Amino acid sequence: MTLRFIIGRAGSGKTRVCLDAVREELRKSPEGHPLILLAPEQATFQTEFELAATPDLSGFIRVQVLSFRRLAYRVLQEVGGATRAHIGELGKRMVLQRLLERHRAELKVFRRSAGLPGFADTLARALGEMKTYCVEPGDLAHASSTLRGAGAGLLADKLEDLGLLYDSLEEALEGRFTDPDDYLNLLADRLKHSSAVRGAEVWVDGFTGFTPQEFRVLAELARVAYRVNISLCSDLAALGGHCDETSLFYPIRETYDVLCEMAAREHLPLDHHQVLDSGPPCRYHSPAIAHLEQHFFTFPAPTLVNPGEGVTLAAAAGPRAEVEGVAREITALCRDKGYRYREIIILLRDLNAYTDLLTVVFADHNIPVFLDHKRQAMHHPLVELIRSALEVLSREWAFDPVFHYLKTDLTPLSREEVDLLENYVLAHGIRGSRWTDDKPWTYRRRLTLEEDREATEVEIEELERINSLRRQAAAALVGFCREADQAASVRELTAALFKLLDRLQVAERLESWRIRAEEEGRLEAAREQAQVWNGVINLLDQVVEALGEEALPPEEYAAVLDAGLESMRLGLIPPGLDQVVVGTLERSRVPEARAAFVLGVSDGVLPARVSVQGILSEGERERLEAVGLKLAPGSRRKTFEEQYLVYIAMTRSSEKLYLSYPLADSEGKAVMPSGVVARVKELLPGVEELVWPVEPNAALADDLTFVSHPGRALSYLAAQLREVRAGRPVNPLWFDVYSWLARGGRRAECARVLSGLFFSNREGRLPSGVGRALYGRALKTSVSGVEKFRSCPFAFFLSHGLRLQQRAVFKLGAPDLGQFFHAALKLFGDRIREEGLDWGELGREQCRAMAGEAVDLLAPRLQSEILLSSARRRYLTGKLKRIVQRAALVLTEHSRRGCFRPVGLELAFGPDGDLPAVTFVLRDGSEMVLAGRIDRIDAAKAGDGEVYLRVIDYKSARMTIRLCDIYYGLKLQLLVYLDVALQHALTLAGAEGLPGAVLYFRLDDPFVKTDGRLPEQAELERRVLRELRMTGLILADPEVVRLMDGGVEGESVLLPVQIKKNGELGARSAVLTLEQFELLRIYLRSQLAATGSEIMDGMVDISPYRQGAFRSCQHCSFKPVCQFDILMDGNEYRLLRPESDSVIWGRLAEQEECDKNE
Repeated sequence: MTLRFIIGRAGSGKTRVCLDAVREELRKSPEGHPLILLAPEQATFQTEFELAATPDLSGFIRVQVLSFRRLAYRVLQEVGGATRAHIGELGKRMVLQRLLERHRAELKVFRRSAGLPGFADTLARALGEMKTYCVEPGDLAHASSTLRGAGAGLLADKLEDLGLLYDSLEEALEGRFTDPDDYLNLLADRLKHSSAVRGAEVWVDGFTGFTPQEFRVLAELARVAYRVNISLCSDLAALGGHCDETSLFYPIRETYDVLCEMAAREHLPLDHHQVLDSGPPCRYHSPAIAHLEQHFFTFPAPTLVNPGEGVTLAAAAGPRAEVEGVAREITALCRDKGYRYREIIILLRDLNAYTDLLTVVFADHNIPVFLDHKRQAMHHPLVELIRSALEVLSREWAFDPVFHYLKTDLTPLSREEVDLLENYVLAHGIRGSRWTDDKPWTYRRRLTLEEDREATEVEIEELERINSLRRQAAAALVGFCREADQAASVRELTAALFKLLDRLQVAERLESWRIRAEEEGRLEAAREQAQVWNGVINLLDQVVEALGEEALPPEEYAAVLDAGLESMRLGLIPPGLDQVVVGTLERSRVPEARAAFVLGVSDGVLPARVSVQGILSEGERERLEAVGLKLAPGSRRKTFEEQYLVYIAMTRSSEKLYLSYPLADSEGKAVMPSGVVARVKELLPGVEELVWPVEPNAALADDLTFVSHPGRALSYLAAQLREVRAGRPVNPLWFDVYSWLARGGRRAECARVLSGLFFSNREGRLPSGVGRALYGRALKTSVSGVEKFRSCPFAFFLSHGLRLQQRAVFKLGAPDLGQFFHAALKLFGDRIREEGLDWGELGREQCRAMAGEAVDLLAPRLQSEILLSSARRRYLTGKLKRIVQRAALVLTEHSRRGCFRPVGLELAFGPDGDLPAVTFVLRDGSEMVLAGRIDRIDAAKAGDGEVYLRVIDYKSARMTIRLCDIYYGLKLQLLVYLDVALQHALTLAGAEGLPGAVLYFRLDDPFVKTDGRLPEQAELERRVLRELRMTGLILADPEVVRLMDGGVEGESVLLPVQIKKNGELGARSAVLTLEQFELLRIYLRSQLAATGSEIMDGMVDISPYRQGAFRSCQHCSFKPVCQFDILMDGNEYRLLRPESDSVIWGRLAEQEECDKNE
C-alpha cells in the first residue's frame, strides 16, 4: 500500500528499471502476486513484446501489460459493472448525431453547425473532455448562469447548448449503455473488489501527465495494490526547487505535486525515490546526443567542441528531397554500419504532411516502413459502398451515387462492364425509376432530329448487353431500397443494409483481397481488410443497440451512420519484425533506437504554433477556469509544453540523431528552419551539416551518395545524361554507373528509362498505304474536317482517321442547340413552302406562331427528351422558342425588304444527299469526296436577268470571316457552300447563277442597351435588327445589295454594307468583286485538293497553329493524346502571321497565274 517514484531524465533507464524489476520478480516466483505494467495504449504491444523477448523467460502468466482502458475492461469483467452494453466511441458519435438532429431547433449557438460533417466528432471530444475532467451537466448550468450575469452571453449560450446535449446524452444512455468516457470512473469505483489487483505490484511508465479520472484510478490502485511505482521523466532538482510554467519539466512537476497531494490525502506512505541521475545516461553512446539532452534547455550552457559523428543537420531543397535524403542515409547505415531497420526511427511533429512521400519514396528504395498512426477508413471500398447505397436511396438513384456504388469493386460487375454501363447512362441521362422499373432500356443515339429508323442488329445486341448489365448492377440495390422503404425502425433499416452486404458477398470478397495482399507481401493492406469489415459490423451493431427501435428517415440514418464512419480508425500492429518505424513525437516510444531522423524541423512546425481547434476557444477556457470550471490546458499552456516534445526528439536515439528541414515547401515557397537548428549549432559548433538537393549536384553533395539503390540511381542517371546531351559537364562517376547498369541484370529497364533522353514529341508521316487503309479508296470528309486538318493535322488524324470521340453526355451543349435551331428553322421554312406562303408576306403573329409550333414539335425529339427532363430545361425550351421566333422574324424581315427567296433549306450535298458531292482527284490517283449540309441558299433575279445566289450559315455565336482565315484554310465553309450552289444553280434556281453573298446569321434573342428610357417600338426593332445584322462578304454591286435590302440608305441594319448618298458602296462595306469571288473559288479548289493529297500521303504532324493570342489547342479535346507542350523537344506552334488584304490578293493572283502556266 505504498507509492514510489522512479525519477530520471530521458535515457537514464526508467523503462529498463521497470522491466528489470518485473523480470526479477518473475525469476523469483513465476506464480506470485500479480504484476501489472501500465503504459500508454500505443506502447503496450511493444512493452509486452520486449518483456516476452527476455532470453531466460520462456513465458509468463503473472504479468499483465495494460493501458488504463484495458485495465478497466479486465477489472469490470471480473467484479461486474459491465452488465450494461458498452457503447463504443463510434456508437456514441452516432447517438450524438441523432441528438443534434432532434434538438437542432433548441440550440442557440450550434444550430448551424449541427449538420456539418465532423461536428458530431468535435462535440464528442468536447463532452469526453468534460467527463475526463469530472465536469457534470449541473456544473455547466451553474457556470452558464454565472457568466450570463457577468455579461458573457455568447459563452453562456454555448454552455447551455453543451449542457442540453450532455443531459440528453446521459438520458439516452442511462440504464442501457455505458459511456466509454465513464470506464475509468467505473474502474475507480470497482478496483477495491478486484482480486486481480489486490496485493499487486504496479509499474506506471511512459506517461508525462494524467487526467483527473486517471488520478482517481491511481489513488484507488495505491489503496489496494502492494506498491505503485510511477516513473517520471525529470531531474530531481526540477521536482524539488522552484519551477515555473516555462520550465522544461513543469508538466512533470505538476503531475508530481498532484500525486504527492493525493498520497497525503489518502494517507499513503511514500517510499524513497529511486533516482537514476547519479551517473551518465545509459542510453547515449554519442557524446553529442548526451550533451544536447543535458544542456539544450540550460542557459547559459557549455559547448562541446568535438561533438563527433552523433548529430547531423541536413538542409533539403524541399520535402521530397528531404525524404529522399533520409532514405539514402538509412540505406547507408544498414549497408555500411550494420544497422537493422528496426533500430531506426523517423519522428515528425506533423505526420500527415509526410505520409504519402514516405510511403512512395521508401517503396522506391525498398525500405520496409511502418507508419504508426491510425488511418481513416472513409475511402475504403466497403465504406464507400455503404455510403453510396444510402445516398442512392435518399437521392432517388442519381448518377453519382449509383456509380460510386458500382465502382467499389464489391458488386458483380467488372470495371470494364461498369464503364460500358456508365457511358450508356451518361449519354441518355438515366436516373430514378428508369433503373427500377421492369421496362428495358431502348434509348439510342440519333444523329439528327428527323431520324426515326429501326434499330440495327448491332444496336439490338448492344441494348441486350446493356440491359443485362443493368439487371446485374441493380438487383441487390433494388432489393435494399425496397426493404429500406418498408423499414419502420433503425433496426429494420440496418438489417436491410446488412442483407445488401450479404447478397453482394462482401465478406468473401474482402477475404479474397486479404489473401491476395498477403501473397503479394502487403501485410498492412491484408490486415486492413479484416479490420474494416469488423469495424463496419461493430458499427452496425452499435447503431442497432443505440437507436434500434427509433424511426429515422433515410437521410437522418445516413447522417448518423456517416458520423460513425468518419470516426472509424484503423490501428495496425507492426506486421514485420525488421522495419523502420515512423511516428509522431507524441506517440513515439522506441527506447532501443540507435538512429533517429527528425524531419520537418522548420519554423512553426517544431516547436509548433499551437492553436486550439474545438468548441471552446483559448479565451473561453480561461473564463471558465476563472469561474471554477477547469478543463484541459489551452493553447498557451500547450505552447510551453512544445519544448518537452523538442526534448523528446533529441533523446530518442542512442548513437545518431539527424535533424532535417526543407528550405521550401511543396509549392516552392521559402521555409525558415526552426530555432532548434540554431540552438544545436550553438551547443555543437562542429556539428556535421549536409545539403540534400533534389538531384545530384557536386557543389552541394557528393554524387556517390545518390548511388544507393539501382532503381533510384537509374532515375538520377537519366537526369545526368540529359546534362551531357546539353553539353554540360557531369561527374565521371555517372559513366561508371551507366556501365554497371547497362551490363547488369537491369539492362532492359536501363534501356527503357534512357530512351526518354531521345524522345521527341513529333509524329512523322504514316507509312505508305496506311492513309488509304484508314480512309479508303475515296477520302470522305466534310469542310469542317478540312478546316480541322488546316488547324492541326494530328487532331484530324485522331478524329477522322482513328475516329476518337469524347464520350456522349446527357447535356445541352452548343452542338445540340445548333442542331435544334437548324431543324426548327428548316421545319419553319418547309411549313411556309407547303402552305404556299411567301416569306416576305408573313405577319408577325403568324410568324411567331409557326416558329413556336416548330419548336414544340421538335423539343421531345432532342437527346431522349432532354428538354422535358427537368424544370430548368423546360424553362430553357421557352428561351429556345424565343430565339427561333426572333430568327424567323428577322429572316422574314430580310425577305420583306429584299427580293432574295430560299431555294434550299438544310440542303445536303454528298452521297445520298440532295446534291452530288464535291469530288477531287488527288495526286496519288485516289479521290476526295466532300460532303456537307448547307443551312440556306437564297436566289434573286436582277433587272438584267442575271440570277444571284446567297449562302447563309446559321451560327449560335457571333462570327465573321476574314480574308486571311480563308487564305490559311481555317474558314472555308461558306466558300465551299457557295461553290456548290453555283455549280448546281441550274437545279436550284432554274438558271446559271452568280455569287451574291456568303453570310453568317446569328441565332439569338439579344438584349437592347438603352440609356434608361424605353425607346419607341420601331426604334427597338431597328436596334434588334442591328444586333442581328449578318456578317460575311457581299458582291460589290449596289444593285445586288438593294436586292437584299431594298430600303438601305447609309448603313444597313441587315447587312455589313454602307451605301453613300451618290449610290456607291462605302469603304466599310464587306464586299468583293466578281473577279475576287472567282479568284477565291479557284484558290479554294486548289486548297481542298492539296489538303486531300496531304491527308492521303499520311501527314499527321502535331502542328497546331497560333494566330495572335489565339492557339488552336485552347479548345482541343485531344490534348491528353498529343501531349503538346512547347517545352518539349519537337513541339512548337505554327505561326500564322496576319497579312493585309492587298498582300493576300496579290499572292492569290500570282498563284492563279502559276497554275495557268502549268
